[in-house]
Amino acid sequence: MNITIADLSRITGLAKSTVSGVLNNKAGFSEKTRAKVLEAAEKHGYVPNEIARGLTSKFTKTIGLVIKDITNPFYNRITKGVQEIANEHGYTVFLCSSGENHMVEATQVTVMVGKRVDGLIIAPLLEGVTFDHIYELKRKKIPFTLLGSIPGLTCDYVQFDDYQGSVQVTNHLIENGHKKIGFVTGQRTSRASKLRFQGFKDTMFGNGLSLSEEHVFHEAKHLADGVDVGNQLIAMKDRPTALICFDDVIAMGVIKAFESAGLKIPEDLSLVGFDDIELMIFPLTSVSIPTYDAGKLLAKILFERIFEENVAEYRQVTLDEKLVIRSSVKALH
Repeated sequence: MNITIADLSRITGLAKSTVSGVLNNKAGFSEKTRAKVLEAAEKHGYVPNEIARGLTSKFTKTIGLVIKDITNPFYNRITKGVQEIANEHGYTVFLCSSGENHMVEATQVTVMVGKRVDGLIIAPLLEGVTFDHIYELKRKKIPFTLLGSIPGLTCDYVQFDDYQGSVQVTNHLIENGHKKIGFVTGQRTSRASKLRFQGFKDTMFGNGLSLSEEHVFHEAKHLADGVDVGNQLIAMKDRPTALICFDDVIAMGVIKAFESAGLKIPEDLSLVGFDDIELMIFPLTSVSIPTYDAGKLLAKILFERIFEENVAEYRQVTLDEKLVIRSSVKALH
């Protein structure tokens, strides 16, 4: 059972206002009184109730972070960046994962607001969903920043240039002589997937190359989906010479399937991914995305809002992506 200020008042024989004043380091108390309160607090394991404290102050010293997939290394690095900046401000981060579920995301945002967090950082689903819960935050003037932009909503956000990232990687394959290139998309609710696929198609068509629907695989999410894609490719009589995966986790699944079948990357299939995750031990060519920096920037912008610093204009930042070339692409010429 948690020890309360009322308990300490009873134990010390001092008024609750005196106990509270000492614990909050207020002036006007003798050293003897301070020592008596602090000794009792330490002896009985008193822990301040930050939520209750927040009810009587402007800040609760907490922020909410809603991401899409807690198991994906992409979001791990964003979370790390957010937590680093939060720690600098003495803040606690409440972390939630929507699991790519729009209703779960909206519910989590509502719950965070109910906990009186001082602000929110949200990586929302951006395609084929409504944004009522985000507009409600703005209506209530609750500070928030988004990973990605919502058309028509003026707010703080940080996003990545997924289109150009895809153009880079597609050009890299074409420059290495590949003409039959396949693509694995992510979830339909992912703006990144939509932009990466569009960048791929535009680059292919811009180079006079055609695209086979048989070589396009839709809505992959987990490593197991990558394994399934890999097995489908293995069974094809006319498979592509190269494959672009929505992220490195899916690419890992493709690698696993090929290795299990006794095939090799890039000898039997050139392969590239996105995210350039640290856990990847295979020398995979990938598109590096500054997720850690984005997490720090999201948090910095949010705290500017919370503390009402530099808030004359909304911060809307697009971060570049960079192709990292390794040895998973075979040159065909």
